[in-house]
Amino acid sequence: MTRRLDADEQALWNRVIATVTPLEPQKAAAEVEPTPLPATRPPLRKEAGPRRLKPQAVPPKPAPTTPTESLDASWDRRLASGRLEPEMTIDLHGLSRDMARHLLYRRVHDAEARGIRTILVITGKGHMPGPSPADLMEGRPARGAIRADFPRWLGEDALSGRIAAVRRAHPKHGGAGAAYLILKRKRG
Repeated sequence: MTRRLDADEQALWNRVIATVTPLEPQKAAAEVEPTPLPATRPPLRKEAGPRRLKPQAVPPKPAPTTPTESLDASWDRRLASGRLEPEMTIDLHGLSRDMARHLLYRRVHDAEARGIRTILVITGKGHMPGPSPADLMEGRPARGAIRADFPRWLGEDALSGRIAAVRRAHPKHGGAGAAYLILKRKRG
């Protein structure tokens, strides 16, 4: 579909054509004939003034986030990319639930006292479907018990006030079988 050029567009096009040197001068002269300009100029359309926009309602502020979601974007990028190296590692994998909980509490307290902010906690994946033969033995916890209890332990009063954020570990640090704990910065 073609449209006709208005007078201003045609004048501009004619100026462009005048600056071009055709590769085949005889053929180009026969094909392109400048359209004569009309003697009178068509009336200009009145331009619409600036549109007035209706005032938009201000969206409500989001609810305040919980302390475990308070990292800025640079922390999250470094954690997600695996560039952040944890300052301490706590390996709970293979321990009983009670021993793992006690070790987690003690090491988080030690890290806070030493000014450490990033901790890698290894819980183990525990994603094997069904019980393993060792799980069927009396007194043995089911696979993934520490991983299942870990979020509950972090929510307990003794730990939740010390932790700024919890994120899944990068695959090079254990992926789904580990988590980063970011401790709150000490004030004063």
